Parts: sequence; structure tokens; C-alpha cells
Amino acid sequence: MVLNDRRRDLARINEIVHVLIKHGFESFALYISNKNSRIPFINRNISEDMPSDANVRLRFVLQELGTTFIKLGQTLSTYPELIGFDLAHELSLLQESAPVDDFEVVKEIIESEFSRPLDEIFDEFSEEPIASASIGQVHTAFLNNKYVAVKVQHPGIKKTIKSDIRIMNIIANRLDNRLDIAKSYNLPGLVDVFERDIKKELDYKFEAMNAIHLYDLLKNDDIYVPKVYRDYTTSKVLTMEYVDGVSLNTVLKSKDDKYDKEHIALQGADSFIKQILEYGFYHADPHPGNIFVLENNNVAFVDFGMMGHLDDDLREDLAKLFIFISEGDAKLLTKQLMYMGIVDDSNDYKEIEYEILQLLDRYYGIQFNDISGVLRGLIEDDLLNEYGVILPRDLMMVIRTLSMIDDVGRSLKPDFNTTEIVKPYALKLLLNTAKPKRLMSKTASTIMDVEHLSKKLPASLLNFFSVVEDGHLNIALYMEEVDRINAIASRIVNEIVLAIITAALLVGSSLIMGINSGIRILGYPILGFIGFTFSAIIGIVLIVMIIRGGNY
Repeated sequence: MVLNDRRRDLARINEIVHVLIKHGFESFALYISNKNSRIPFINRNISEDMPSDANVRLRFVLQELGTTFIKLGQTLSTYPELIGFDLAHELSLLQESAPVDDFEVVKEIIESEFSRPLDEIFDEFSEEPIASASIGQVHTAFLNNKYVAVKVQHPGIKKTIKSDIRIMNIIANRLDNRLDIAKSYNLPGLVDVFERDIKKELDYKFEAMNAIHLYDLLKNDDIYVPKVYRDYTTSKVLTMEYVDGVSLNTVLKSKDDKYDKEHIALQGADSFIKQILEYGFYHADPHPGNIFVLENNNVAFVDFGMMGHLDDDLREDLAKLFIFISEGDAKLLTKQLMYMGIVDDSNDYKEIEYEILQLLDRYYGIQFNDISGVLRGLIEDDLLNEYGVILPRDLMMVIRTLSMIDDVGRSLKPDFNTTEIVKPYALKLLLNTAKPKRLMSKTASTIMDVEHLSKKLPASLLNFFSVVEDGHLNIALYMEEVDRINAIASRIVNEIVLAIITAALLVGSSLIMGINSGIRILGYPILGFIGFTFSAIIGIVLIVMIIRGGNY
């Protein structure tokens, strides 16, 4: 069995080498081939009809190598800071396609999953699929007199992907060992991330839960999210409402006035921004194939395998980034990038601010700044290498999504700009952070951190003094240094106490704010109003103390 796997792996590697050479990547093929194997003899010159753009040719390579490599390209497209925005954009255009499985094969899979004959599960079931992608194909059916779409996984696809991932690991390790430049990309680590991602896509129950969650979030909007039928969904079969519309690709190609393209652009973009900033759960793959347009020109989403998740803190940070970009404020934008840890604060602040100012100037308009363009500029410019710009993957997925929204929006409406839609949601989010409920949540978290510190500190001090007593640590201090340390410690203790008192007042006042009875000032209960006012005064005092003694 192991010998057979090795033979299959060798054959697959030779196939990959052949495809690379065919598309003009001979030097790259040499690095991944077995040192003892011979490079297949084919025409090594790029033909005249072959694109000169290496990014396009690489997309052709991945397309030809099939399912797993197409998925790898789509995953890499979420890392433009690593591979460059041009290549990332090209890889996002990868189209999933696969040969159609015979009806008897599809029927066997469904009956095996539900342990029942097909005609006992569905009232009717179409033998011909309406679509086929790399992982599964879609058939229409009637379920309890309702028209549904049934996605059925291709047989053996898990085994194929598992084998290809094994090949990818071999190639990644070879490149890591043979190419110095490859080490900085941590290719084996990228393959590990990809493996985790694709395992989720291979489980249709995971996609079903994503669809259900998004359906609940958007059920009161005009956006259409198909309903999932849980009792008729397994890891290999997904049953959903049929979306009676056309792919956005059809709308983009249409030359007549049949579709209200401006409405489609604005409605779709508004929903995506709302998902990102308001819900923190969003469809992260908004290419035209995953967006449908209904008869009334409303937008529908399909394919929920790739979703983004953002916590409250990252959403607030994003809102600030968006506001500072839209206002063209280089100073605050630079500070925000540093606060978020995106730019290393060991860099010269003024130098980075100047670079950010230059970046903003390029995308500045009469009414607004181009948020999508500025974020892309952060990745495309030398800021990444020169100043240690580090973009977390969650943020990269947001930038990729915004970029795709912007591209599709401009295709539908030439004067489209995401900023006009982003800014109101960003302002709303930042205003909501000042509400008592949100303050109480933040304060409770801070109190937990302080409480945890107070519990851990005595034990840590005891360990420290034990080290000192055992003679493992030598400290020499002059009396004036001891006095200075005592003064610093006293200040820290006083500030922590004031912070705890302020936090307690905020929590108590927030709870009182929920009381509807009693005397009120400006619409708020008097006790809650006084509590918030007093805690604000203490907060100001604390800030002044920190500023005045910040240098200790």
C-alpha cells in the first residue's frame, strides 16, 4: 500500500513538473522535481498564443492541475501581502469546474448517506445537474412540493485531495530546502493552513451552518439567502432552497437595460459592509459566480464555504481605519496602525506618517478617499518590507473582500466607490461603542484582567523573592534608586486603585441606566447620570496623573 502511494506520488509530481514546463515555468519545475528524475522533453519555449503575464500562466497551471490546486490558488489569493496583490487578484479568478458524475453514481451517494431509496427522500429528482464544481455538482429536486437545489459531493474527492496535499507537502519541503527565498514564505506552514481550510469545505454540514447563520442575520433584509433543509443535509449532501435567478456573471455581460445594475451594485455592497462591520460574520468570497440576481433585481448569495469572522475589537479597529482613511487623516491613521500592531512601533513615527500621507494623496478624491485603494496600497507599496507592516489574516480577508466588492461594483456602476457605503456603518459602530451596554462589557473584561493580575501577582512576587533569597539574582541599588522605585510602585498602585473604582462606577451606573422609574436627567436615571459623570471626572484625573508622571 505504501509502495503504491509512493508510485502515485511520483507520477503526480512528474505530471506537475510537466504542466509547469508546458506553461513556461521550467526553472521552477527543476526545483520541485526529484533529483534523480529526468525533466520530460517538451517544447520549453512559451508559444506565441500563451500569455506573457506570469500570473495568468500560473493560474492556468493551477486550473489544469485540478481541484486541490484550484482551491490552493483561491486560498493563496487571501494572502496578497505574501504573494502580491496582482497575483492574488489573478488567483481569485480561478474557476472551479469538474467532469459531471453519472446519475447512478449520484443516486448511490444520496441513498448511502440517508439509508433510504432516492424516491422516498425526494418527490422528484433531476438526473442532469445544473452545475458542477470541483468538489460537488448540483441537481434540482422537489422536496415536500418545494423546489430545492441538492449539492452532491463527487465520489473519491476526499481521497484525491488527501493525496494532493501529501504531494504539496513534499513540494513545499523541497522548495524550502532548495530555494533560499522560499524560506521566508514558510511554504510548509501555508500548506498546513490550506489543509485546515479545505477540510471544512469537504464537510457540507459546515457550509450548512454558515448559511443558516447568515440567513438568521439577514432575514429582515432584501438580500436573499437560501434556506437550508437540515434533515436532508449530511457531510456529502447539502439541500437548500433553489435560487431562481441568474448569476452576476450574466448580468455583467448583459448589454441591455433588463437589469438595474446600479441597484444591484449598491444593495450588494451595502449588505457586505453591513455583514463585516455590524455582524462580524460575512461572506468572504464575493466573486460574481457566488452572487445571483433575482427577477426583482435583488441580490442573492450562494456557496457559503468561505466565511469571515471578526471579533468586536477588530471591528472597532476597522471602523477607525475606515474613518481616518475617508477623512484623509495621516496622523490618526498612522497611530491606529501602530495601536493595532500592524506597523512596528519601533519605527520612526514621522517617517511612517509621511509615507502614509503620500499613500493617501494618491487615492484622494474631491468628496472622499478610496478606502479599498488605500488598503491595497498598504500591501502593494514597500511599507510592508521597509517598516515591518504585519497584516493579520482576518484583516487580509477583509481587504480582499472589499477589493472584490469594489471591482464588481465598478463593473456594474463606473462611478461606484465603496467608501460612500462604508463610512456610515463605521460611524454607527464607533457611536455604539460609547453606549452603556458596550462600556459595561468592556469594563467587565477589564475588571476580570485586573482580578486575574491581582491573583497571579502575589505568587509571582513570592517566586521572585525565592530566587533572590537563593542567591540566583544579584541586585545593587543606591538609596536614591530605591526611593525612586518606591515612588513608581506607589503611583502604579494608586492608578490601579483609581482604575478599579472608575470601572466599578461605570458598571454600577450602566446597570442603573436600565431602570425605567425614578427622577431622570436628560432622559437618564439621576443615579446613573451622576455615576457616569463622577466616573468620567475620576477618569480625567487618572489620565492627568498618568500624563504628568508618565516618565516616572
